[in-house]
Amino acid sequence: MSNQAYAFALKNALTEIRNVCPDVQSSFLFDNEASVVAGDEETPEASVERVMKSLEAILDKADTLGGLNSLLIEGSNGNVYISSVKDLYLTMVASKKADMRYVETVARVLIPTVMKLLDSLDSAPLRPLPPTRLSTKPMAVAKEELQQEQEEDSKEAEEPLEPELPSNQLIVESFGGLLVRGDTVQISEDLMSQWEEFVDGKEIDLVEIESFHGKTSQCKVKTVDNSKLDNKAIIRIPDKLCQALDVRKGELVKVKPLIS
Repeated sequence: MSNQAYAFALKNALTEIRNVCPDVQSSFLFDNEASVVAGDEETPEASVERVMKSLEAILDKADTLGGLNSLLIEGSNGNVYISSVKDLYLTMVASKKADMRYVETVARVLIPTVMKLLDSLDSAPLRPLPPTRLSTKPMAVAKEELQQEQEEDSKEAEEPLEPELPSNQLIVESFGGLLVRGDTVQISEDLMSQWEEFVDGKEIDLVEIESFHGKTSQCKVKTVDNSKLDNKAIIRIPDKLCQALDVRKGELVKVKPLIS
């Protein structure tokens, strides 16, 4: 795989971090020579350069001490999190109100998963990560823009287009037990509320799950109280369904609601 394709895939992954964690203001990856390999879609290069310049002294000290594994810098206006990922370093700048434990969890799962997938592809054609529609803009704004696009398209088409349902990339958490329904997955109440708002309050009782291996499954869905989840970007999938989708705990899947 070319360096350009590899960097493009990592850029998509970094953009997904900002989608899943809106309090992350910028994120990028750099190598041992302090050269930026990839940055998220929204962060200007000038901002990345300023952060790298501010980190020079810290990186020099880390090199003297034998390397850097992870580091959290808590400032008066925000936080900076740096983590070693294979032979690269992930840097995220987040607002002061960010839940850094949540941010770290997403970062530890998403970037290593994507890099592992890219390594397994070798020279195979690259499939960039699909963007999460709901996280980039407020729901009301996204819905209004979609409706405007449909109105414009309907002027040229014989039939109006159906709204495209939102999709999210979620982290798998498997579970089992004697009383567990093998055809029902669990998501956070917040995510369900976002979906229902997008479809004008229609009841959502089914979802479609797609793994990175291309396997899909339609199943029932129920909500779990947010306090019972480590973070809101988790989907709890029964063990048998995990086997059918060929996914494991900590991996990412694409989840889309279905309207009956």
